[in-house]
Amino acid sequence: MCGRYDIEVDPKTLSEMLGLEVPDFVRDADFSPGDTGPVIAVGQDGRTKVVLMRWGLEPSWMTEKPARPMFNARAETVADKPMFRSAFRRKRALVPAMAFYEWSGKPGAKTKWRFSKTDGSLLIFAGLWEARNRGDGQKQLTFTVLTTTPNAETADYHDRMPVILEGEAQKVWLDPEADPQMLLEMAAPAPDGTLNVAAA
Repeated sequence: MCGRYDIEVDPKTLSEMLGLEVPDFVRDADFSPGDTGPVIAVGQDGRTKVVLMRWGLEPSWMTEKPARPMFNARAETVADKPMFRSAFRRKRALVPAMAFYEWSGKPGAKTKWRFSKTDGSLLIFAGLWEARNRGDGQKQLTFTVLTTTPNAETADYHDRMPVILEGEAQKVWLDPEADPQMLLEMAAPAPDGTLNVAAA
């Protein structure tokens, strides 16, 4: 599961990291469902760009905002579930983050754990996005983060982790012509040793 992540980075710095122009956004070390932040997607013109979207997927066929934000999608079922299958086919995204969080312990005495790349570089999550008509003539852009089974670093803290994509896999994920089966195979746990874990 991924219900909080860190995107406390200056837009100019993020632009340099991604090699893409990044619009101004509210930096947040505890980015939560319902918040709006930067997402990488391919526009109608075929260009890869960074767009601000709200976390919590709202499919285009929805007439009202869902009661609970759909902030995660399970990689194992994303191609089949009505909530996600259209976006999986046509609207895949990449979600940049400095880290993500999980909690352990009993209610009232939980410890917050921060998961970041061992080399200090940017995390790139596999995501999906949608555009829903808000009813006022404007489109509401929303996204969700794919999750998969845990790797060695996350297994003691949760039974899910975000799908983290590296290098060429990021380009493939955004490619509208990519083979769906290959995409599902890519949505696997990050290799052991990818993440550093520390109390937040």
